[in-house]
Amino acid sequence: MKTPWHLWLVGVASLAWNGLGAWQWWMKTTGSQGYWGALTQAQADYMRAAPLWTDVAFGLTIWCGVLGALLLLLRRRLAFNAYAASLIAILADSTYVHFLSNGREVMGTEGVMFGVVLIVLCAGQTLYARWAGRRGWLR
Repeated sequence: MKTPWHLWLVGVASLAWNGLGAWQWWMKTTGSQGYWGALTQAQADYMRAAPLWTDVAFGLTIWCGVLGALLLLLRRRLAFNAYAASLIAILADSTYVHFLSNGREVMGTEGVMFGVVLIVLCAGQTLYARWAGRRGWLR
C-alpha cells in the first residue's frame, strides 16, 4: 500500500517537535544556564523541588515521543505504543503540576496553556499513529 504524503509530514513534524523537547530535556538535565536562566527564580525553585518521578515522567514523555516519531517514519505499528507511553507520562507529570502542587500558580497562565497544548499535541500524535495503523500504513 502506498504511504500517504501526510504520514511523512506528520512524522517529520513530530520528530522536529519531539527533537526540540529532547534538546530542552538535555538543557534541563545538564543544568544549562540557557535553560535555567530563562525561568524566574520561583519557577526554577519549583522545578528543582519537584519529586524525581516528575523528572522521569518528563524524560519518558520526550524520549517516547522521539521514538514514536522515528517508528512512524519507519512505518512501524509500535509508533502507537511509543506515543501512548509519551501521553501517559505527560498526563502523570501534568497531574503533579496542576493538581498535586502549586504548579499552576508558579508557572502562570502561559505555563498552564503551554501544558495543555503539549497534551493536545501528544494525544494527536497518538491518535494519528492509531489511525495510520488501522488504515494499514504501518506494519
